[in-house]
Amino acid sequence: MSHSTILERYNQTFSTDKEFALQANQFFPDGVTHDNRYTNPFPIYIDYAQGSRKWGVGGKEFIDYWSGHGALLLGHNHPQIVEAVTNQMQRGTHYGACHSLELEWADLIINLVPSAEKIRFTSSGTEATLMAVRLSRTYTGRSKILKFAGHYHGWHDAVIPGSNSPYDMLISGVISPETTLISPPNDIEAVENYLQRDNDIACVILEPTGATFGEIPTNGEFLAQLRNLTREYGVVLIFDEVVTGFRVSPGGAQGYYNLDPDLTTLAKIMAGGLPGGAVTGKAEIVDLISIEKHPNTKKMPHPGTFNANPLSASAGIQMLTIAQTGYPQTKANQMAEILRDGLNEIFDQHELDWACYGEFSGFKLLLGHGDKTLSAVDFDAYQCHYRRLKGASNPDLVKTLRCGLLLNGIDMAGGGLTTAVHTEADIQQTISAFDQTIQEMKMEDLIN
Repeated sequence: MSHSTILERYNQTFSTDKEFALQANQFFPDGVTHDNRYTNPFPIYIDYAQGSRKWGVGGKEFIDYWSGHGALLLGHNHPQIVEAVTNQMQRGTHYGACHSLELEWADLIINLVPSAEKIRFTSSGTEATLMAVRLSRTYTGRSKILKFAGHYHGWHDAVIPGSNSPYDMLISGVISPETTLISPPNDIEAVENYLQRDNDIACVILEPTGATFGEIPTNGEFLAQLRNLTREYGVVLIFDEVVTGFRVSPGGAQGYYNLDPDLTTLAKIMAGGLPGGAVTGKAEIVDLISIEKHPNTKKMPHPGTFNANPLSASAGIQMLTIAQTGYPQTKANQMAEILRDGLNEIFDQHELDWACYGEFSGFKLLLGHGDKTLSAVDFDAYQCHYRRLKGASNPDLVKTLRCGLLLNGIDMAGGGLTTAVHTEADIQQTISAFDQTIQEMKMEDLIN
């Protein structure tokens, strides 16, 4: 008697989700509302979530490692955030006016982020990097930006080129890609060559722990070199801390590494699970938005309907009040380390050329690094060429592993993020689910 395959069981188990997916394909390109939610053969649909878990429309329970695309350091529905948002909703969701919550929110951020002097709120991380780039151009009078292959800073024209492999690919619809220079990551000589040759570079922008929260990792030594070099050439240094902000430490990656970028972009955690972002940094740069200081010259316009809206502010205040203690980051980091170690032991037991790597509360999966003699425990992403990291996993294995993990109650894709509410029991259940899924993949001769 033959066993049904992982994909056959996926179709059967998630039949309700499949019906939703068929409807969604009539409304949305690929049937999804975010590129990363695209799943072959179809995505799952979530009904509700709590803590480290969420439940699908068919009632199945999952341990969640999406963590709200990184926004939920405290997990789903933290009671203090729920209470604050519920109370605020009864007082008003949008005043179209200034309010005291935006002051409290700003005060928390400026006290936590070391380089912060002034701040302006946005509604998303993409808006924040758009503003930071435009501020840099206004401040320097130059037009080009330098970014690093694999680093993601949102989807506007200036920053989307080079975000995904192949890193030199042109992006459909992007205007003037020649104003965006793409450097290989972690190569300070390449950066210096760009700055020496081109005096029209306004800013250098990067994710301070590396592309996609360390999928192509970056360390403190490179960051310090970059800070010195950009200062020497009068180029604005932007730390994109949309993911790392308040996650790596209460002061973000810059707090952890004791560095001071000129501008910092923030989103995700800072808004407590609601939409929200910000640009903060040196007052002389952020003040270019000021109509009083720059009435007819360099004033940079910045409206935004939902900037610092009361709901997001109320959630963000509660989030940052808890995050400033440092406890959530320590707990999430501990859980991620246990998970990375446990998964690598499983990969070694199954004699796979797979690896789980990462730092802080992140973990990344590489399915097929090409050296079966190398223990997963000994895999070092810093020694690996960046083109063999982000986007390099075998796509067929990624697809089947994702479906198999969902069948075994785990929701992640290519890695994920731990939270302060993930428990050791969650981690052990996750490791067991990997073991089970790998065994099932071996039964289908997908891996050997």
